[in-house]
Amino acid sequence: MDMERTLNYGRGVYTGPPYEFTTSVNNLRRLPRFGHGSDFTTVFSSNLDDQVDYAAGLIALFVFLLIIFIFWTIVIFVFKVMGPENAGFLSGHHFVVPDSLDDDKNVHKRPLRVRVVFLVATGCLMTFAFLFVVMGLTNVNNAATTMGKSLKTTEQLVRNAEQIASNLEQVGTKSIEIRDAAVEELDNLCPNNPNIGDYVGMDIMGIAEQAKSDLTMLADFIADGLAALNEKLALVQSFTASADDATKSVEFWGWEMKLLVAGLFILPSFLAVGVGLVMLDVDVEPYQKALTYFFMPLFAMTTVACFVVCCLILPVSATSADVCSGGGDVRGGPDDTVLTIYRNLLGDNTGLIFQFIGFYTQRCNPEYYPFDFLKTYLDDLDDAVGSTNKAFTAMEDNQGLLEDQCGRGFDDVLNIVDDMNDNLKVLRKQADLSLDLVKCKNINQLYVNTVHEAGCKYSVDALAWIFASSLVISVCGLIMIMLRSSYYPVEYLDISESWDGLNGMGKMQPTRSGSRDSAESVGPVIVREVAHDSGPPPSMIVPETIKVSPSIDGEEFEIGQMEFRMGHA
Repeated sequence: MDMERTLNYGRGVYTGPPYEFTTSVNNLRRLPRFGHGSDFTTVFSSNLDDQVDYAAGLIALFVFLLIIFIFWTIVIFVFKVMGPENAGFLSGHHFVVPDSLDDDKNVHKRPLRVRVVFLVATGCLMTFAFLFVVMGLTNVNNAATTMGKSLKTTEQLVRNAEQIASNLEQVGTKSIEIRDAAVEELDNLCPNNPNIGDYVGMDIMGIAEQAKSDLTMLADFIADGLAALNEKLALVQSFTASADDATKSVEFWGWEMKLLVAGLFILPSFLAVGVGLVMLDVDVEPYQKALTYFFMPLFAMTTVACFVVCCLILPVSATSADVCSGGGDVRGGPDDTVLTIYRNLLGDNTGLIFQFIGFYTQRCNPEYYPFDFLKTYLDDLDDAVGSTNKAFTAMEDNQGLLEDQCGRGFDDVLNIVDDMNDNLKVLRKQADLSLDLVKCKNINQLYVNTVHEAGCKYSVDALAWIFASSLVISVCGLIMIMLRSSYYPVEYLDISESWDGLNGMGKMQPTRSGSRDSAESVGPVIVREVAHDSGPPPSMIVPETIKVSPSIDGEEFEIGQMEFRMGHA
């Protein structure tokens, strides 16, 4: 592999894919912040006011939604306290309607409409509970799976780097041994004729001194490089282990979530069955009591848990969308967020770390190419390979002459120089393998898979669906709780009989007919107190015709619809 190719790994050879904004990111980043900023990168700025402003926007989102749910819950309690006399069926009691045989269709309109709304809310709730699992939790699983693949790729890169480090360690150990032996041999290369170079026409001693210098440089280079490499590998391994633990700890499909989802399917089913029974004129009083005292309280707790989840997920969803939108004035996606955060933390520092971050996150832009600094080291390495090659060739070609002039054998020297040359070639190969390991295509694909796919696609989609589903489920659940009277039979007041007048307790009580939904009426009968010392009693509406008998002439006659008041005796 030639040096030019090595030094240009990723420089114009590979272009990373651009980030594509998803529908979820576009929708969530438009959430209102009530006058506050939505630039996530300000969290890492030195301006405390900007940090507070961003946090205030998220808190405002959470509080706004929570207030709506709390207010709605208070309204339900207020209706309950008001009772059926003031709040009617909204208090949770059964419907009370006149028992009108002439207008039976109109009498049933309101209960039917309320029950239809209840069933529609039930169907909508169960639909979004299904979407909560299919679209929300499934995307969470996709994000975890994608992150797992990225971690496996990282682990493979680390293993390859460890293998390179092991090879370098072997090369370094051997280089030190060769250097020590070479120094001993080369210091006494030609004892009989120190000016042997002039005799053979080449600077043998200069070549020997260059070889000694190269070997020393090689040993130092390997020692320093191994120390830095091992340190970075330890950091990467620690980060990978932490990320793996974090991924495993994010368990959205634990028993708590399973219990919540089961409640969102099972409890509304029982409530819907109760409504269906009364719509079919089937009155099962024990089942109604079970709905009232067991299933509805459980459903209410499930609804509360759901809107708490909704309120908590909202600011998290907004933050994730902000991260994936970019920072500053240019909204260039998560790639822009990374560089903006770096600039906020370290200013305009364009050192090696900035070049690495920019190169791998900005689609392998040659502007950020970080490996130019290696050119000097690789040039020195190639010079060392060339000088040892030259020394070996010169000594081998003139071995007989050198042995005659120097009065010593050169076999050991040639073996040492040959080993030096082989060792330098191995080191050069490891350098190529190291650059191949960190070439832009490998690292950028890892970055895209982790940030673009797992972080800004599946994770944001999951949060968007969990928020939307939990919001609809909460609204439908509160509607069902408010209209819980739908699973009670209708109470009919029988006003076809004449009033019995005042009873002995000072009460006027109308005759009551049984419910058409049941053999017995359900719920209280409305009565009004009549105070003897508080003015005239309330007016009564009598049937359309009443018979007054007898008249003056002894015949009965009818009086049309009329209203009269009962005064004091």
